[in-house]
Amino acid sequence: MSAEPLSQTYNNPLLEFQIFKLNHPPVGEFSKPNKRQWYSFIYVMRGSGVLSIDFEEHLAIQNKLFFIEKYKQWNWIKLDKLTGIMVQFTDTFYNLVYTGNPKIRSDQSLIGEFSPFIKIDNDMAKEWEYILHILLKEFSELKENSKEIICLGLKIMVMMYRRSAFSNGVFFIANQKKLLFNEFRNLLNRRFAELKTPKEFALLLNITPNYLNAVCKEICNKTVSEIIQERVILEAKRLLVHSGLSVSEISYQLGFEDNSYFGRYFKKAVGMPPKKYKVVNYNALNV
Repeated sequence: MSAEPLSQTYNNPLLEFQIFKLNHPPVGEFSKPNKRQWYSFIYVMRGSGVLSIDFEEHLAIQNKLFFIEKYKQWNWIKLDKLTGIMVQFTDTFYNLVYTGNPKIRSDQSLIGEFSPFIKIDNDMAKEWEYILHILLKEFSELKENSKEIICLGLKIMVMMYRRSAFSNGVFFIANQKKLLFNEFRNLLNRRFAELKTPKEFALLLNITPNYLNAVCKEICNKTVSEIIQERVILEAKRLLVHSGLSVSEISYQLGFEDNSYFGRYFKKAVGMPPKKYKVVNYNALNV
């Protein structure tokens, strides 16, 4: 696959899948969660930049591949002649071809237990570029069975990504524990505004809080309370920076009945009160 400067964007008739050739994407452009909830692969072919994923900044350089989960927000902060390819898809499209193999089901293979990026060596770069070439070709031509071919190509990408991420130091966890952790993560993403304690989540998962805590510690070395707090604070940051809502409105939207308690909760985690965080970051990103 050629690494010529990329600029073309195809009209998308599939709705649940899209692929773009990136050519100096706009700085400050960011992705918000939406009804379709896109997963995103971003493969940097030339140039460099800084990619912020939920307020964590990552250097984007040649042959680096990012995988961004569907509920996360991201934006480009800096760019220097960056070109590459972005692939986006939904759970529905990923499961268009169902094989029955649990390793490639969306509820197991698309949960971020691994690094948000991998560095691809020169030998493997040809394989990745060939897969992306197939996706681009099938998407642009849309012949018979193109959707199925694209879906299978996505499954190959996910498995190759996971294999590379695991080989870089992420350990394997028993399938049952992984399933439980994934179920907890999905539940947390849906109901973080109403549920705030390990006991509430454990009750819905039909396990004890101690067992849920042990699973979380084994998989990501964090307690349930830490994971819950991280998710709530993440959403608070998103709303403070991007929504334009007042601190009181955000407090209510996140399930805090006491606005002052939300302020203390946020300050303890972030190091500054939400109003100050909003002033510093909202003005910087929305000029």
